[in-house]
Amino acid sequence: MLFPFFVSLVGLFFLLVNSINFFMTRKNKDVRYVIIMIYLIFLFIEELLCNIIGFCYPGSNFFLSHYYFIFQFIALSVFFYSLFLNILLKRAVLFFLILVLSLLAIQYYNTPDLYWRFNLFEIGTTSALLILYSLVFLIQNFKTAKHSYQYFCNGLIIYLASSLSIFLSGNSDSVIFTEPFVLDFWFFNSLFYILYQFLIFKEWKALNHKEVISESDAVDTLDYTENAK
Repeated sequence: MLFPFFVSLVGLFFLLVNSINFFMTRKNKDVRYVIIMIYLIFLFIEELLCNIIGFCYPGSNFFLSHYYFIFQFIALSVFFYSLFLNILLKRAVLFFLILVLSLLAIQYYNTPDLYWRFNLFEIGTTSALLILYSLVFLIQNFKTAKHSYQYFCNGLIIYLASSLSIFLSGNSDSVIFTEPFVLDFWFFNSLFYILYQFLIFKEWKALNHKEVISESDAVDTLDYTENAK
């Protein structure tokens, strides 16, 4: 079981790299950039705690999933609210954010012991909506190959679709190989998580590359103006 754990640590390492990259280059960036930075930092802290507790006390870290899914849903809903230009899409994002959070509050109030277990309603609704938002954004900008945040949205779709399929298929505890080599579905989820982090890294490079080009163009324009004088 150490090999799947090692793979999860690789994903955690790439998450740390992305968190540092976004944090170190946050100056003069827009609100969407800052949201992703905060999202990555929170995810790193949550994933670190999840790995530590899961390694020391297997099966005792399920409660952290609630913080992960709820925070991810709130942060990325705000992200897509800022990203969408259509007023109807903005209102839809805000409506579902309030609706889902209200339903979850009622659910946890009525079933407090759910805190210590995976909540399939929480996982399903939050993940499905974020996948939907990502798809809508990609479809809207299908002809604009260099639009910002396309790498991020593609990675989000791939990772959330992977984890969602594991949870909703009822295979969250399944094992597909027997001893002596044990490999569960979470191993594949960890691989998709690494891919997700790679695409976030690509997004970071693309965003900062565009900024460098813009600054270079501005300098060239200024030099041309000065020479013209």
